[in-house]
Amino acid sequence: MDMTTSDPLVGATLDRRYFVESRIAGGGMATVYVAHDLRLDRRLALKVMHPSLAQDPTFVQRFINEAHSVAKLSHPNVVQVFDQGEDQGHVFLAMEYVPGLTLRDRLRAAGRLRPREALHVMASVLAALGAAHQAGMIHRDVKPENVLITQEGMVKVADFGLARAVEQSNQGLTRTGTLMGTAAYLAPEQIEQGVADARTDVYAAGIMLYELLTGGQPHTGETPIAIAYQHVTEDVPRPSHFLPGLPPEVDDLVTKATERDPRYRPSNAGQYLAKVLEVLNRLPEDGEPAGGPLSPVAQPGAATAAVTAPQLIAGGAGPGTENATMVVDMSGADLDGGGYDDGGYDDGYVEDDADALRRRRRLLLGIGGAIVAIVVCVAGWWLFLGRFESVPDVRGDSVDAARAAVRAEGLILVEAAEPVYSDFEAGAVARTEPGAGERLSPGDEVTAYVSQGPRVVEMPDLVGEESTNAMAAMEELGFGPDNLQEEVVDAEDVPPGQVISTDPAAGEDADREETVTIQVSRGIQVPAVAGQELEEAQRTLEELGLTVEVVEEESEDVDEGVVITQDPDNGSTVGANATVTLTVSTGPPGIEIPDVLGMRVGEARKELEEAGFKVKVERIAGGRTVARQSHTGEAPEGTEIEIVATPGGIDFGDFGDFDDD
Repeated sequence: MDMTTSDPLVGATLDRRYFVESRIAGGGMATVYVAHDLRLDRRLALKVMHPSLAQDPTFVQRFINEAHSVAKLSHPNVVQVFDQGEDQGHVFLAMEYVPGLTLRDRLRAAGRLRPREALHVMASVLAALGAAHQAGMIHRDVKPENVLITQEGMVKVADFGLARAVEQSNQGLTRTGTLMGTAAYLAPEQIEQGVADARTDVYAAGIMLYELLTGGQPHTGETPIAIAYQHVTEDVPRPSHFLPGLPPEVDDLVTKATERDPRYRPSNAGQYLAKVLEVLNRLPEDGEPAGGPLSPVAQPGAATAAVTAPQLIAGGAGPGTENATMVVDMSGADLDGGGYDDGGYDDGYVEDDADALRRRRRLLLGIGGAIVAIVVCVAGWWLFLGRFESVPDVRGDSVDAARAAVRAEGLILVEAAEPVYSDFEAGAVARTEPGAGERLSPGDEVTAYVSQGPRVVEMPDLVGEESTNAMAAMEELGFGPDNLQEEVVDAEDVPPGQVISTDPAAGEDADREETVTIQVSRGIQVPAVAGQELEEAQRTLEELGLTVEVVEEESEDVDEGVVITQDPDNGSTVGANATVTLTVSTGPPGIEIPDVLGMRVGEARKELEEAGFKVKVERIAGGRTVARQSHTGEAPEGTEIEIVATPGGIDFGDFGDFDDD
């Protein structure tokens, strides 16, 4: 029959906002529809409680409160809750619509998953459960049907908190000896004691990992009690029993999570996630192709037929409902005697057997009550004290030392972006948020604010210091360039560049957020004298009270006696009586003058000209031999050298001149 066309809600509008388009699926507690949000113009999923449950105001209130808690979960792997409401007896949740398949659909199509693929899926599921556990919530119905896979491959967990709300409402919903859940995923403590915490979700996650790896559930039977009995009395087999090549660390992930004693399981999904990621990072790439499901595990003497919907809850049967969330009747279960009865409603017991059974039930209830009390106390201690870590006092420690101390408490230290003023020395931890003694969950972050020293310091005595040294001293005290102002003033009695005074004065308080003014002497400004004759430059500088020092230097470009450079350069500021060094040109560099005495006139002329000199010849008595030359040693290139030639090269001294002719 077409359930969509016969469903009265299809085509209706709830809360004058949500137009119901079609039915997606039905479960033991609610029916899910695709709806259109008329206000925000978007598609979403509308989960409507069954009318029989919606008639109980206590359950409705608990459901509403739980919906509020679920709506606070903001995690990419959690199906988000947008709204909650009631319209003409229909209690509903407006939720994120996730088109795609369930993990059950994926498992049916593939048979089983490769180890790496299975662990990737489990990592996303555990991340979602970890967020719920961190928020103090328990899913209580972890199974492939409640895991959605989007068209992009994103894994999202649905149905947070609904099973918990049902279990908390006992009037008109369940009878003594029943509990809500899916028999194949119930933890032993749920069956024996009716209690659940984060470890029951871990147990169900371990069962689901087993199913992803092998393609079948570890415990099967003809009735829910048969399956429950196996959870309580039988260990979950190691998957490698059916997959010989499976790495042992993957086996351990299943067996640790499915320990029958919850004390030996990971305490929450976050711890289990850390173990899964550790194994996943070490696991080699899958070489084995995914295959069909392996043979289901059959305990000795137990049937292997799947549990059907009529066996789980009163109502019509139908295909594909073996893993629906149902009311499991435990009233007739014999979890002590190695077997179970046929449902606990047989009136054929003799009186003595009935009395014995009642006494045994009372004993079990008494023991169960004591265990529940202990669990409640331990859970209360864990909830309010045990699961939290205390923030250590690391004020005054270095950042590295503080990080080690915080890590030792199971917390994470992060450094604040901006330093703060404090009485602790610069670089030390000034304070933390949360403060010392505050209690946090393991893995939470503690923000450390690093000290940059006190805001107000004593102003040092900088008078007489060079301005650059004074500025460096203030920066070492933590003053930034924007808070330091240099003011240059005329002070003939103070050397230029030296500090005259400061504001605040030495010894007073200096605020590192305020401006500090440092007065510096300007001194005497050196004029430009390069290019002037030496005498003129000396006169200019000495009139300003400066001392002149002269250094000579050859120059091909600057005439002799002209200033080439000055030090300090023009524009510099110096104090009174400061020395200015002038470099003065001595003209071009000299060339060695050849000695031509005794040479014939022609040879002498040639040698001097080749050396770069000009030659003037004077002959006495028609002489042809050089008897005298006007220059010896060195002379600038182009200097005129006069040579005197006499007969035989005899030097006639001052005896008259003779014509060259």
